[in-house]
Amino acid sequence: MKNKILPLQSLAVLNPSSIKLLSDKMLHLIENKLWAKVLTGMALGLIVGLLVSPTGVFSETIQPYTGFIQTTISWLALPAKLFFKLIQMVVIPLILASVIRGLASTKDVAQMKSLGIRFSLYVVVSSVFAATLGVILSNIFGPGRGLNLVGKVLPFSKNSSGFSQNTFSPDFLVDILPINPLSSIVEGQMLEVVVISIIGGIALISIKANQSEIILDILEVVQNICMTVISWAMKLAPFAVFGLITQVTASTGIKALQSMGVYVLTAFIGFISLIIIYVLIVSVVKKQSPFEYLKKIATPMLLAFSTSSSAASMPITMKTAEEELGIEPSTAGFLIPLGTTINMAGSAIWHTTAVVFLSQAYNVDLSFGQVTFVVATSIGAAIGSPGVPGVGIGILATVLGKVGIPIEGISLIMGVDRLVDMGCTVVNVTGDLSASVIFGKGKSHSG
Repeated sequence: MKNKILPLQSLAVLNPSSIKLLSDKMLHLIENKLWAKVLTGMALGLIVGLLVSPTGVFSETIQPYTGFIQTTISWLALPAKLFFKLIQMVVIPLILASVIRGLASTKDVAQMKSLGIRFSLYVVVSSVFAATLGVILSNIFGPGRGLNLVGKVLPFSKNSSGFSQNTFSPDFLVDILPINPLSSIVEGQMLEVVVISIIGGIALISIKANQSEIILDILEVVQNICMTVISWAMKLAPFAVFGLITQVTASTGIKALQSMGVYVLTAFIGFISLIIIYVLIVSVVKKQSPFEYLKKIATPMLLAFSTSSSAASMPITMKTAEEELGIEPSTAGFLIPLGTTINMAGSAIWHTTAVVFLSQAYNVDLSFGQVTFVVATSIGAAIGSPGVPGVGIGILATVLGKVGIPIEGISLIMGVDRLVDMGCTVVNVTGDLSASVIFGKGKSHSG
């Protein structure tokens, strides 16, 4: 058993204060095959939902029991309601702690100012492009069109989101800078919390180490508490997916399964497109064959796909950067761990694709301002967020609530989350390796 956990434990050497927790949580979830349980819950939900659907093959048989079936389905959705409550309870403090710690993880201020600033710009540009690509592809393929789901829709207003529904103006940029940070945290203003966290993380780098360590230790405790609550919530995930998928399938029939398939296809088209762009950029900048580059980074890409964890594949990613791509160890040792923490272009595609998918499913028209909010929040919240199942779902649930989409629609996302997350992780790892090639210096061969 000890040998089994060595690869993950070795991550603690690279970033002991943040990676160790992630490693332990990922190991526990992988060993317990949470994804398999969620997939089983989805499959059973689809079967039961189709059996009790008014438009299904047994519609005449179950007609006398319609009232009883509806009541039973409502009770089956109870675990999902508890799941969402637990996730929403901790997602704001988790984002606050994770983003600040993620940005303040480097101790080398000089390196952060030179290489770190350029890499951060790379992350922002690639994430904005990825999020925009997700929106465009979702509108082209329309995975949620025709589902016509009905749920409790929260009104989208300035009080709930920080800006009005139909406008995007200079006032928006001013409004996301909170006057009272504590009020923004208490009220759950996601975008404002992200801005607070980014400012706080950057500021922590500039103060004395003995002072910043105190804050980082406190934030580590907050992150540990939040991750513990999320681990409790994830025990309900298979039952939550079963209940909600049963509920959705009972009302829509086979359309739910078809829509999930189109959603996965849309997401993977986005993932593959971004990987191709990364490879082409490296080929142009370094004047090498794209196929040669892909061959060199194939191992970490496959590991990322199989584990769905950038952190778990990070040792191999660093080894590939140094040995296969010829990057200086000091550069690879800075960029790869930092990229694992803040470079989440794959997550940006996933979030925007999922939000547009569910907006179509519930017939919620998103304005330009709302789409901008989704893009900005998805990118900001992904920075430093632990790559553990449940965190991304929690962020997504909060975003959905702010743009007036019923959060119970997440059941459609959770059922195929493992598959989408595999592609998402490959994008993130490819982005980290590409950045190390673009910004890194090759090893010196003199002497």
